[in-house]
Amino acid sequence: MSEWIVKKVGRYPLAGIWMLVLLLNAGPVSAQLAITSPVNNLVMQRNATGNANISITSYTYCPYTRITAALSPIEGNTSPSQQQDFPPAQLIQGFLYTTFTIGTGWYKLTLTGTASDGHTDTASVARVGVGEVFLVTGNSNAMGLPNLGSRDASSNVISFNAVNKILNSENITVAPDSPMPVPQFAALKAGNYIFPNGEASWYWGELGDILFKRWKTPVLFFNAAWAAANSENYRDAASGKDAFNLYVNKYWPNRQPYSNIVNTLRYMTSITGIRAVLWSHGENDAQLGFRENDYFNYIRTLIQNSRRDAGYPVPWFIARNSASNALKDPYLPVLNAQNRLIALQGFNTFQGPYLDTIQMPRPASGHFENVAGGVQGLTVAATAWARSLADSTITKVVPVQPAYTLHAGVTPAYMYPSASFTLPYYVEGNAPDTLRLHAELLNEQGEYVETVGSGSSQPLPILIPSGLANGNYRIRIVGDNPVFPGSISEPFQVNSSYKTIEYVNQIAASHIGQDIRVSWLLAPVPGLQQMVLQKTTDGTRYSDLQTFTAPTPGQSGVFGFTDSQPGDGTIFYRLQMVYTNGNIAHSTIVTVFQNGAPEPWTVFPNPVTQQQFFIRPSEELNVQCRLFDVAGREHPIFTSEREAVGLISVRPQYALPAGKYVLQMVTDSQTKTQSIVFN
Repeated sequence: MSEWIVKKVGRYPLAGIWMLVLLLNAGPVSAQLAITSPVNNLVMQRNATGNANISITSYTYCPYTRITAALSPIEGNTSPSQQQDFPPAQLIQGFLYTTFTIGTGWYKLTLTGTASDGHTDTASVARVGVGEVFLVTGNSNAMGLPNLGSRDASSNVISFNAVNKILNSENITVAPDSPMPVPQFAALKAGNYIFPNGEASWYWGELGDILFKRWKTPVLFFNAAWAAANSENYRDAASGKDAFNLYVNKYWPNRQPYSNIVNTLRYMTSITGIRAVLWSHGENDAQLGFRENDYFNYIRTLIQNSRRDAGYPVPWFIARNSASNALKDPYLPVLNAQNRLIALQGFNTFQGPYLDTIQMPRPASGHFENVAGGVQGLTVAATAWARSLADSTITKVVPVQPAYTLHAGVTPAYMYPSASFTLPYYVEGNAPDTLRLHAELLNEQGEYVETVGSGSSQPLPILIPSGLANGNYRIRIVGDNPVFPGSISEPFQVNSSYKTIEYVNQIAASHIGQDIRVSWLLAPVPGLQQMVLQKTTDGTRYSDLQTFTAPTPGQSGVFGFTDSQPGDGTIFYRLQMVYTNGNIAHSTIVTVFQNGAPEPWTVFPNPVTQQQFFIRPSEELNVQCRLFDVAGREHPIFTSEREAVGLISVRPQYALPAGKYVLQMVTDSQTKTQSIVFN
């Protein structure tokens, strides 16, 4: 495998020219393949035959002649391996997508790219599973609380280790009613969260391990249970009203607790599929003396509206649950209502466990608990749920699987607030005939920021908000009616200091023997006719190396060129962009230092001629830079470690007059200063 240096590119001046510095054989090497979907530890809901679809979204930054995707069984999975090549049209676009249908168990996903000269590159996802997915909801005895004896589950039981709620100063639980973040999955440890509400592994981790041992299948849990919520609260929130918390005499905002249920169905289980909702609830209603018909009607409304608003008919298991420390005997009106919900013909509801006899009287917490040296209430509750999920019952429960998949294409690398561009996408599967889409802007943490595009055109027009803060972002393509999220794009940078859009998504250079290969991935460029790869060894006089036809309008493209006579010293490559209207522009310049790189902590160019300079730091991270004039006044600067591999680019936020300055560079272990002259 040859060694590559890859970087998303941007424009910045050095020695009178636009330049991106790429240091060959210096620092970590970035892969030429990137996988955005699936994510590690994802579990997809299997169907009645034990199969599920695993959809892949990937990008290539090198024009490989062949790219192969393989799913290999791991961790005792006896299913056969599967392999397929991406079609030539996708290799040309640099935007890869496909779907495998595979059986129950864990797999490793590997993509392998092979170039015409035989060099290869790989990308992988360590674990992808096909198994069982459940959404828990109800009250606090379903939500789970920390420090009550929860246990670590095995690596076969998975959750999204996060919550989206806070307890505010008024003792009200607050969670948003907005698009949910991109999930990251991990094994369910005792103290882990279960997104969006679960505060511990609770007894769900133990249940997951029981099911794994029985079915040899990975298990994924989500948990939208909400402490102190009664059936009227759920009915009100599901009907569009804020629910009233009787215990603190205030309303929960954002139509909670319902919003977390329906948004989990929209943004999580719509992607993974789901076997059923596990409903465990009733103690609050029993204590409040709710009537049978009220409980029945309120929870029926909750179930009906959640299916309507999510857009698919999820099965529900309903536990029989009414007793508590405050009311130790079973409360028949709630139990009767729960039994009536289970017995409703055609309502797709099933009998959950009877929980009133478990660990009564309850411990001081009022919840199930694995008591050290005493009753293991969480374990008993997990076992009760496992009996309700018997094989004979599960065969009657038709799971929901995703009907289609949305793959997000190639974005530009850099842009400015209020910039507009188009994003290609691909729809795979049985999508609605009148599918409409919207594009959601996500921040670096994968959280929703704003909707930045909508419609059904291909590619989809995107408009970056004018007031958007500088930072790294991604885009998620989402289907409307019902809501169905697709894969997310690779990161791109938005910064108000940029004045143009950099359509070259990534660029790379490598030594292959004595040759140098330059390759780049291009997002759709409006009106582009052709590109001419050009080269100079003196930074002034360019010669043409090869002309490339622009991609089909609205599509991305990946390109490469091998320079068999690179020459000595420092070499500069750039793309001359020729547009159909006759305009000509030039891309970022790729610079190859054939004979080494600047020493660590070197500042160059010095003197500074274009209000910008570069630093090559040591391998230490978290370098903080400050710039002072000779009078000790600090001048604000913009720094970036993304604009050049192995370098920090620095420019003042306001043009500085000619003179001497002092740059201070601070790391975790040392402070260095260097004098700089601005001409």
